[in-house]
Amino acid sequence: MSEAEREQMRAKLDGLSRRLDARTHEFRERGELSDLYQSLMDHIERRRDRLQAKLTSAEAHGTAWDVIKIEFERDFSAIFDDLLELDEKLDADQMKRDHK
Repeated sequence: MSEAEREQMRAKLDGLSRRLDARTHEFRERGELSDLYQSLMDHIERRRDRLQAKLTSAEAHGTAWDVIKIEFERDFSAIFDDLLELDEKLDADQMKRDHK
């Protein structure tokens, strides 16, 4: 795997981290970070942390980058899907509150 591909993975992960941090801040600011949502955010953040650790370890120790790339894409996609699910739940809850 080329250096550019590794940098692209790192950039995607950094972007996801910024999005997670922004959403967490937004939830807290709006008072929407219930125990359920906090649990989902914690789950997403743990998955992100594992993915970061895997990438860092691969960079430090060298590895079969083709395998890491496949795992990265799979894990990144799953994390993104979890975040979308959380957004959908928040939107649904907001719609319920708006119609009361």
